Amino acid sequence: MKTLVVFLAALAFGAPAMAQTVPVQFPRLSRMLDSLADADQRPMQELMRSKLPDSTSKRLIAEQHVIFARHQPVLEAILKKYGYPGFKQVGEKSAGNFFLLVQHADAHPEFQRQVLQRMRKEVKAKNASPRSYAYLTDRVAEATNQPQEYGTQVIYTGPGIGKAAPRSLRDPKNVNKRRAALGMETLEEYLRKNDQIHEQMNTPKPAGL
Repeated sequence: MKTLVVFLAALAFGAPAMAQTVPVQFPRLSRMLDSLADADQRPMQELMRSKLPDSTSKRLIAEQHVIFARHQPVLEAILKKYGYPGFKQVGEKSAGNFFLLVQHADAHPEFQRQVLQRMRKEVKAKNASPRSYAYLTDRVAEATNQPQEYGTQVIYTGPGIGKAAPRSLRDPKNVNKRRAALGMETLEEYLRKNDQIHEQMNTPKPAGL
């Protein structure tokens, strides 16, 4: 059975971009986070294009990991200086971008866990996205070999390019209740969206490219 794992654009599901309409506490930090997120997403946006040669895809994936590594110490410094940059501090768009960047710091699971602990308090205070919290919860669980709560981290198994399925999942019978509590779509709908993106990214390329 073939298993394929790909990086999906987290903004497609987790942290939707939105215009900043109210003053924020740290506007310069907000602009910095937006700039870092633009750099983070650039390789993925290229990967989402169809008809890329395999050599280009491999180069973009490698570039992506270099960017992730470069951003992690910057994020750590931000957390130390400003605390958790939530809606009040940097606005919804930039707070979502901070989550996106942390989500990609997989080489530093202890840092992700630290952010998750702070994020939990901010979600309760309505200063952070519950949906983003679900993504990071599952990311941290995967890093510690624990089952996911929400099924956001997927693998692709089966014939051809495969179909999306959660890497792991605690109490599958009640996962949609947990997802609904955070304002998320059903797991089935989420997997369907992943399949659509996965198919787009893995469309067979013409010979000779």
